[in-house]
Amino acid sequence: MTNPQHTFRVAKFGGTSVANYSAICAAVANVKSQNQPILVVVSACAGVTDRLVMLANESDNVESILSEIVHRHTEIADELSRLNRAGAVEKQLALDDLHDRLRQHVARRPTPHDASFVAWRDQLLSFGEYCSSLLFSWAWEAKTEQPSAVLEAKTWLFTDSRYGRARPQLKAMIEKAPQWLKTLEPGRLYVTQGFIGKNERGQTTTLGRGGSDYSAALLAVVVQAQELQIWTDVAGVYSTDPRLCSDAFAIAEMSFDEAAEMATFGAKVLHPASLLPAIEYQIPVFVGHAAYPARGGTRLVKNSTHKPDVRAVAVRKQQTLMTVHSIDMFHASGFLAQLFSIFAKYDISVDLITTSEVSIALTLDEGGSQANHAVSVPAAAIAEIELFAKVELEYNLTLIALIGNQIGRQSQLSQWVFDAVAPTPVRLICQGASEFNLCFLIPERDTVDVVTRLHERIKR
Repeated sequence: MTNPQHTFRVAKFGGTSVANYSAICAAVANVKSQNQPILVVVSACAGVTDRLVMLANESDNVESILSEIVHRHTEIADELSRLNRAGAVEKQLALDDLHDRLRQHVARRPTPHDASFVAWRDQLLSFGEYCSSLLFSWAWEAKTEQPSAVLEAKTWLFTDSRYGRARPQLKAMIEKAPQWLKTLEPGRLYVTQGFIGKNERGQTTTLGRGGSDYSAALLAVVVQAQELQIWTDVAGVYSTDPRLCSDAFAIAEMSFDEAAEMATFGAKVLHPASLLPAIEYQIPVFVGHAAYPARGGTRLVKNSTHKPDVRAVAVRKQQTLMTVHSIDMFHASGFLAQLFSIFAKYDISVDLITTSEVSIALTLDEGGSQANHAVSVPAAAIAEIELFAKVELEYNLTLIALIGNQIGRQSQLSQWVFDAVAPTPVRLICQGASEFNLCFLIPERDTVDVVTRLHERIKR
């Protein structure tokens, strides 16, 4: 599938790992210390994508927001220029050109109702990764005096035209890989962008928020990488969110199945879809602290030797509970198909679902995974559902998922869980579809207390 002379590891650095000059230098030192061929994937500098989203969503304060973005990159560039290394002038001109193109693109902003708006927005959001990849390449050359180059993601990441949450075309990516791999020069570090790709017409697309992890996993598959490294601002995957529970700790090793469940149910260090290519192609994954790789991290493997009943407590806030009531459901067929056809029409992603004879309860993630921060439940969708059913929405809920092994087969576990949760009311329970999780919905105000009590069960 790939050129046999290349044996890569793929290292992805998130937004906080390229947030400023010192962070980028630490990431460069990380890569240098490994002393092996590595393809680097970077997110936009922390906060830049949020500001680009602001540019897409509003027409006020445009100059102020643009100045913030340019200032963030210029601060890093100024520090690199002081090193007086060869190529600094060329890199500065390239950065200035990117900023000029960004301004020109913003000036061509169509109205949100224009059919071209979604494509324009994806092109806008791509500027963050283009700038950070250039800065990382510049830092590599300045700090190591070794050659580097920016590899444009559109060279290798092909998608459909689902702007905002594009679907990668992995088969086409694998077929094209030998061509561009032949152009890579041994001894040169290549830095590419996460999050972005191109459709069949050559237009820029984005994979959605958190899509840089997904990009890195796809690249690892395409080049048959020895390992996928996810470098972030924490030393691995934690037993729960350390901001909620002071006893949280990094998990040394866990299975792909457990990690996929954790990512899906709220572990911020991993993007839910990022694990899927690695799981399918059995590429080892390591998650560690970008600036302090010596602290260790979490290794994800096909089968973990230690399989506790509860491995972790995953948390996802900003959940919405939608309950759909209709007497027509009673002993009727086709109701679910009718409901989910509306969800499909409006691109609404449903997480958990439970049913009774005359009602359906399901959860929606109001935090959203789209880079455009789209509302999860458009008013038009609710209006269509209300033509044949009554809709109730509850907000400010938290989804808690116990992640472990053989959870549904352990009789004592359910009693322990709900003893620990009491007296907090549980709005929805979902268990049985997977042996790796037990999920329930509670009021957001009770999150810390419940997570702390549940975490007491977990042992290092």
